[in-house]
Amino acid sequence: MQRFLIAPDAKHRTYRGRYRVGDQPKIHEVTLHTTVKEVALKKLKEIHGDAERESAGLIAPGFSRKALKRPLIEIFAEYLKSLSATNRSEGHIRVVRLRFRTLANACKWACLGDVTNRSFIAWRDAQTKYEARTLNNFYETARGFFNWVDRRYEIPNPLKRVENLDVPVRYPQGPRAFSEEELEKLFAITNPYRRLIYRFLTFTGLRRIEAQRLQWGDLHLDDTTPGLFLRPEATKARRADWLPILPALVAELEAARPVFWKPDTLVFRRGVTEPVTLRKDMDAAGIPLVDKLGRPVGIHTFRRTFISHLQKRGVHSRVIMQLARHKSLSLTDWTYTDTTKLPLADGIASLTQMAGSANPLSSPPKIGQTGVLAVNVVQTEKTGFESRVPENVEAEEDCLALAGAVQTDENPDLVPGVGVEP
Repeated sequence: MQRFLIAPDAKHRTYRGRYRVGDQPKIHEVTLHTTVKEVALKKLKEIHGDAERESAGLIAPGFSRKALKRPLIEIFAEYLKSLSATNRSEGHIRVVRLRFRTLANACKWACLGDVTNRSFIAWRDAQTKYEARTLNNFYETARGFFNWVDRRYEIPNPLKRVENLDVPVRYPQGPRAFSEEELEKLFAITNPYRRLIYRFLTFTGLRRIEAQRLQWGDLHLDDTTPGLFLRPEATKARRADWLPILPALVAELEAARPVFWKPDTLVFRRGVTEPVTLRKDMDAAGIPLVDKLGRPVGIHTFRRTFISHLQKRGVHSRVIMQLARHKSLSLTDWTYTDTTKLPLADGIASLTQMAGSANPLSSPPKIGQTGVLAVNVVQTEKTGFESRVPENVEAEEDCLALAGAVQTDENPDLVPGVGVEP
């Protein structure tokens, strides 16, 4: 028998059931939580039937079916704990929580079984508040969660077939970098604290958050090769890095270092300049906020300036990629390089010798010049053409005299031709 009931006894106050799945020798025992025999038989039949269908692959495993009915907020809390276990930053977890809760409330997702492609796309199509880039960020957050659910509970990602929206290129002409003249004006501001920040970002290429987390213990200014050590928890990629520091910048950092400093003291204890403050300083220095190509500036413009001017000075691309701490060369060459700062005119000028502007090519030789042989073309009886080389040609004047075609009375309309032999 594949299943049978066990009546209540002194140890168990409710019915229990035992069943076997297919030809498997293992016997499963479950508590049915009822004292009514008819109810116990019905429950045991349903449990046994689900086990048979699960074994045949017709339905999802039991733990997956239970997860589908659990409140979505409980499973999402487990996901956030897994993010904390992988050392994701508090800021990242906060953004993920805010985005997903906003999305779940708008789409009315109470449990995993409520999540569908249709509900998400309907919400996204109705949005007028968010741009395409932001909507893609919502989707990436949801997709990361549901991919985790797939790995944890073996429930396929319900948003797997959703595609990202096309995001228009914000700056078709590429990123903007400061020119050397603009940097001179910006470095001339009266505030020494902000001047040091601007120079530090320009000559190290650090991101704003990385500079903000930098501590005096990370700076090795007295080494033979001065440099700075980036702790894994202080970088965007969560990996340690070492970068050399420009000697001129070393002197400025030493002058700004407190007398009684500690290794964990922040270098920029008052924080890194906000974009609003940068724009005010640019306005005071007479630097346009938007260039001729319509590209605005921000704190990240210093990082692009660092990379673009390295490119301008002919530094090897792999070296620039390492200094920028990028994983791909295309990110360095396109996303972070302002092509308007590259020596494009010098590149064109390098072709001068090949173009031969000083010794232009001579024009093709003409009839009568040295090395040119005149040839008469006449028509034969077979309506073909053949060349007749004149005999006894001894001088250049003879060639000029015979340059015309010979016309006969029988062929008065024949067009003369001249052949050229080098």
